[in-house]
Order: sequence, then structure tokens, then C-alpha cells
Amino acid sequence: MIRGLYLLIIVLSLPFYTVKGQSAGAFFSSGTIKMKIKNFNGAADDFSKAIEIDPKYVAAYVSRATTYQHLNDYFAAIRDYNKAIKLQPNDADIYFSRGYAEQHTNDYDAAVKDYDKAIAINNNVAKYYDYRGEVKYIKGDYNGAKKDYDKAIEISPNIPSFYYDRGESEFMLKEYAKALQDYNKTLEVDANYVYAYWGLAKTKDKLKDLNGGLADATKAISLNPNVPDFFITRGLIKKQLQDYYGAAQDYTSAIELDPNLSIAYTYRAVAKEKMGDSQGAVQDLNKAQKTKQQPNKK
Repeated sequence: MIRGLYLLIIVLSLPFYTVKGQSAGAFFSSGTIKMKIKNFNGAADDFSKAIEIDPKYVAAYVSRATTYQHLNDYFAAIRDYNKAIKLQPNDADIYFSRGYAEQHTNDYDAAVKDYDKAIAINNNVAKYYDYRGEVKYIKGDYNGAKKDYDKAIEISPNIPSFYYDRGESEFMLKEYAKALQDYNKTLEVDANYVYAYWGLAKTKDKLKDLNGGLADATKAISLNPNVPDFFITRGLIKKQLQDYYGAAQDYTSAIELDPNLSIAYTYRAVAKEKMGDSQGAVQDLNKAQKTKQQPNKK
């Protein structure tokens, strides 16, 4: 017992730097725990301490980058991913993560290059294609986006968002029949995927299936009544069905959710004009113009 205690004292009295790796690991573990409880600032501090002790600690750079993303500091995240990639240049996930951060700084070309690199290293991860498809969609490359969603679905055929995203690409390509198939497939996988109902509504509107579109828009609203676009879409369908009062109500609902949605004022002005309320229509057009001139505070 005495000998054991003596050995313990010796170990505890060793200089701190001799357990350098363990100390870095301890800070890393502490940071990981803080991340789980969403103490992101505390987690970043711990990962920084781990890096200070071990400047080649790749996982610490990656984890600190993740905390920066949670704190919406994507540029700081990119800097950490840069360091991690220098230390570990063949890790597909790090390129993917840097691409994700670049996407959130609107550097879409850089994001695509990093997603390309991730796929070159490992071409069997569905999310790599999914996110690259998203960036291509944002850039207006709907054919390229669709091809990436095709590949994502091939790898992971049970993810509802992949079908929905492909349907959105097909909608933009005016491939409405294919879009309908993908929105319906989304709902086969997840019956409560609310945006799929909105996709169906938009597409049926284009195909002049107005009653079908009205039903789908109403379903979307019943599942989530807090999305202005759902009310806008239903309002546009009601206008075509000459239900101008109902259309105006839907535009009003959209405005209540987002008072700066200028297009809703414009559509409501048209509905009011159809109902003979010219004064109300002019007021809404003036509001539409004012909201367009307001700076974006987001």
C-alpha cells in the first residue's frame, strides 16, 4: 500500500509537459462534452488549448471549426479546415466540411471544388453529391444539380430530401411530370415531408390541375402554417379559380408572417383590384414599393 502511494506521488509530481499528449486529449474530451451541451464558446476554448499543446492535433482543428460554424463564424471555420487539410490532405470529410463552410460564405465556386475533391477521394458518400447538387442549384445549373441528386439517390435511396431536391431541379427545368413523380416519391418515404406538398401544389399549378394544387397547398399549410410561400402559392391558385377574396386572405396571411414580403403586397393588390377595391390596391402597391426599398437586415 505504501509503495503504491509512493509511486502515485511520483507520477503526480512529474512535470506537466511530460504528459503533453494526454493533456491535449483531456482538453479535446472536455471540448467535445461542451459541444454536446451547446456550450460552443467553451468548447472552442478547450479545442484551442488542445491545439496549443499539440499543434498537429487534426481532430482538434476540425472540432474547433465545427464550433465556429455553430457560432456562425464560417471564415474562422475555413481557416481551421485549411490547417487540418495541410496536416491530413487525404481526408474527404474535411474537404466536405470546408466546402460546407464556403457555401455559407456564398463562395460557391470554392465550395464546388471542395465537394469535387471529397468525391474524388471517396465517391460513395451520398451527402457529398447532395450538397454539391445544392450549390449547383443555387448557381442555376439545374441539370448538374439533378445529376448529383441522381447519384445521391443511387447511393442512399431512402432519404426523402434527395427526391425532393431532384424534384425542385426538375421543376426549374420545366420537367413537370418528373417533378411530380419525385415529390410523390418523397411522400412515399416520408408522408409528413411538408415541402413535398408545396412542390406538388406548384407543379399542379403549372399543369393547370388547379383543384389538385389547391388541395396540396392546403395540406402543406395544415402541416406547417408558418411558411409564407405556402400561402402565396395557394393564393395564386385561388386567383386562377377566381376566388379573389380567398386569394387576398392568403396573401394577408403571408404578410402577417413576413411583413417585408413585397410580392405578397403586389399579389394582394391584384386581388383587391379584381374585387373592385382600387383604393386598397393602390395602397398595397405603395407598400410593395416601400418594402422593396428597405435594406435587407438579415
